[in-house]
Order: sequence, then C-alpha cells, then structure tokens
Amino acid sequence: MKKTERQMLIKQIILNNDISTQEELLHQLQAKGVKATQATISRDIKELNLVKTNSSTGGTKYTIYQNNQMTMEDKLSSTIKSVVSDYNCVQFMNIVVTLPGNAHVIGALIDDIEFPEIVGTVAGNDTIILISKTNEDAQHIYTYFDRILSETD
Repeated sequence: MKKTERQMLIKQIILNNDISTQEELLHQLQAKGVKATQATISRDIKELNLVKTNSSTGGTKYTIYQNNQMTMEDKLSSTIKSVVSDYNCVQFMNIVVTLPGNAHVIGALIDDIEFPEIVGTVAGNDTIILISKTNEDAQHIYTYFDRILSETD
C-alpha cells in the first residue's frame, strides 16, 4: 500500500474510532490488511498533524490538528495552550510536561522553528527537555512559555 493510501486510511480510522495509542492504530491498520511498523506509524502521525485530545469517555484520543493556515509560531502557541500542563526551568534546561502522547508534537514544532536559544530537544510521551547553551537562554524560553500560557483568548 502506498503512503498516501495508508495515511488516508489512518485519517478514516481516527475520525471513526477513539484511538488512544499508536499500538491501537497499528492493530486497526493490520485488521484492514495494512502492514506497517511502529516507526512508520509514528512518522505518519507527525506528518498528518495528529494530536491527542480528551475523549468523551474521559481518556485521550488522536484527532487531526485542523488549522493549517496558521504560522509555525501560531501552531506552537495554540498547541502549547491546549496540551502543556506544566513547565519548569532548571539551569540551562526547560522541562515541559504535556498531555500524554503530545510531547513529540511540541518538540517537532520547536525544532522546525529553530529557536536560537535552544540547542536540542528530547521528547518522550509526555515530557520534553529543551536544552539551551546558557541559563539566560533557558530563562528566555521559560518566559516564552510563561507568556503564552498566561494569555487569555
């Protein structure tokens, strides 16, 4: 199956089912005869701009991030507001906690924007470490997150 066909199928699965993990998505694809690896699914999730949101059952589920007319900075700001639950500055690093399954989204957006104050990002399931060269650079990033999360829409 071609990548575009697989990604269209992923969109259909996400729209018709509450999928909360990559493993669930992989099983759904396999049930439809699609062979894919976890790494492939992970890349598809990033390329399709899938993010985790709250489901009606109280858990989380993948949804398609809709607003592609936004700038990268606007996407980052919007995503920070919707998925970041905590953030702290520790010397030359910032630790950002997100809703489960969303750390990679923010990490990828930060990497794409190429903040001069950030020399590296490490993203897990729900935590991102933003590494800066200096304590001052890390403080600028902390202030950036603080400003975004203090804004009222």
